[in-house]
Amino acid sequence: MVDMTHDDLVGALRAIDGLIDVSQDPPNFHFRSEPFLHFHEGDEGTYADVRLGSGGFEPIPASTAEERLSLLATVADQVERIEGPRKSDRGRHRRRGR
Repeated sequence: MVDMTHDDLVGALRAIDGLIDVSQDPPNFHFRSEPFLHFHEGDEGTYADVRLGSGGFEPIPASTAEERLSLLATVADQVERIEGPRKSDRGRHRRRGR
């Protein structure tokens, strides 16, 4: 098991293409110019509100190394799901124009 601190998580989130940290303390990420992820401290520890799908924000625990790794994987998968079709669509349009 990899030990991931909160700072490690924030650094890894900042490295994901398309995520922009618009207020570094506390971290507040936008994706495609829309709010996407921000952190809270609650009675039960740290959690991130993440916009998954087309709905509102969903709370995801981020207090332990395991939870932070899971959050990172969830966010990376969501960004890839959204960006994947868009990137391949651009490639198709370029080929048509040739």
